[in-house]
Amino acid sequence: MPEPRSVDTLIHNAYVVTMDRDRRVFTDGWLAFDGGRIVGVGSMGGSSMDRAPTDGAWTDEARPDGAPTDGTRANEAWADEAGGDRSRADRAQAEGAPSDGARADGVQTDRVPTHGARMGDCGFVGRRSIDARGRMVIPGIANAHNHLVQNAFRGYNDDRWPVLDIPAAVVALLHQLQALTARLDAERAFILTRAHTLDLLRSGYTATHDEHFTNIRKDSADGSWAAVEASGLRGFLCRCIVNADRMAADGRETVEKGLQEAERLRARFASDRIEVATGFLNFQFLNDAGDMRRIVDGAAAMAMRVDVDMTDNSRGAALRARGFEGGQVDYYARHGLLDQPLYAGKAVSILPHEYGLLAQADARVALVPMLRFFDGTGLHIHDFLAQGMMPGIGTDAPLVSDCQSPFEAMRMAILAQNIAVKRDKAAGLPPPDPAHWAVAETMLEMATLGGARALFLDDRTGSLAVGKAADCVMLDLSRATTGPGADRRRDIGTVVWAGSTVNVDSVFVAGEALLEQGRSTRWDEEAVMAEARDVMSALIAEAGLDGLLPPRVPGRRFRGWTYQ
Repeated sequence: MPEPRSVDTLIHNAYVVTMDRDRRVFTDGWLAFDGGRIVGVGSMGGSSMDRAPTDGAWTDEARPDGAPTDGTRANEAWADEAGGDRSRADRAQAEGAPSDGARADGVQTDRVPTHGARMGDCGFVGRRSIDARGRMVIPGIANAHNHLVQNAFRGYNDDRWPVLDIPAAVVALLHQLQALTARLDAERAFILTRAHTLDLLRSGYTATHDEHFTNIRKDSADGSWAAVEASGLRGFLCRCIVNADRMAADGRETVEKGLQEAERLRARFASDRIEVATGFLNFQFLNDAGDMRRIVDGAAAMAMRVDVDMTDNSRGAALRARGFEGGQVDYYARHGLLDQPLYAGKAVSILPHEYGLLAQADARVALVPMLRFFDGTGLHIHDFLAQGMMPGIGTDAPLVSDCQSPFEAMRMAILAQNIAVKRDKAAGLPPPDPAHWAVAETMLEMATLGGARALFLDDRTGSLAVGKAADCVMLDLSRATTGPGADRRRDIGTVVWAGSTVNVDSVFVAGEALLEQGRSTRWDEEAVMAEARDVMSALIAEAGLDGLLPPRVPGRRFRGWTYQ
């Protein structure tokens, strides 16, 4: 037997959920990564193991998928394997073949380690070895929809509750949001976003989305995204262009100016972990509908992706006011947005035929469960799945989902689908296909691989497959909150239905431990939060928001409670 290969990290005795092409789960497994990439994954006592070739070269005989060695793939063969479903075939291809030509799925081998054998028998020995008994290892989780500087408004939901008219609530929010962000320079934006990214890491995320649209201070995006860079997270970060009358005059800009800002930010931040995009919130944030086409064309000229917060809270009224009869996806298609794959945040209040339009355009959809409780519409997850789409899950900003936990978001998604199905049943519509219910496996897939796909990261991350980036999360299931277990047969369901941030033990991005034993490896957490609190106090005073905050201060009564 050859000497085991030395690698950076070897995790063993873990419950490993791979999200690979075959959706394998190693109930007693191991995972090896080296140089920031996964080089092996397998079972401690099972019947399979994937390993990267030691010389880094592939042969046709060695490739279990039969893919050509030049990095290309036969799409037809993959489509046949996936039952002819284009979207599922594309997803399978992405999981197995990083677009940079790096090696894909590892070699199936008959060399199977036995339980209790020395770890070298799996073919690897770790310079760092982690015994993960009682822990589950899953692919990295992506927060697929967010606005990072808006953690300044955590707790705001209670201020405005109940929210019975979402369009009116948005108008009221924008007043406070713009007053505060007008004073948000690069340093303050960095401090606030750093606190937000710390929250994301402790929640188990390895990647985040951002739509930055408060542009009164142009340098606020610089500060915010510098914090993402410093955190080590992956990011799909969009510099939005807005010029509608609802925005402050000094926050509006022409498409040309907005594209220039996006290009400037890309030059500063683009890396193997961060992609910069351009776009807009939705059609109501642009005065001239023609600006949508100008943004698309400008982005294409710069080879930059387009991001749209695909929300129509008016449920068609705003479109009809523009003289358009149809849905928002129809409207965006008319203006060229579906001519290429784009990020489609929320994708809410869309018409039945528009799911197919999004699928045909290879749109990357990110759902926000919390908001579908605000408006009571629920989530038609089944309609996306029926089209072969696997959406990601996002929390939106902390002013929407004060709790950024992916576990809570998964549970909300399940319940939001239930609301949608009950509404449809009351309207005489049939229930979803049994395969399209939001069960635990589907939720974990949406949170990991679906989120990676939504953020155009699925060629690099989202599954634990050889050749992919070593992005993973280790969850401690030995805690009372997720115990006592049922011989591990309910672990998947337990993670989704009972999991919380307290279970997040470690977070790895490109093989680097950004969180260990629930604590940041890069920052002094207490100092991060103390600085964020100081910045918030200064912003409240300078923006004149004191009178808009709840009067929970000594000497005042509020909602029948006396504060002393």
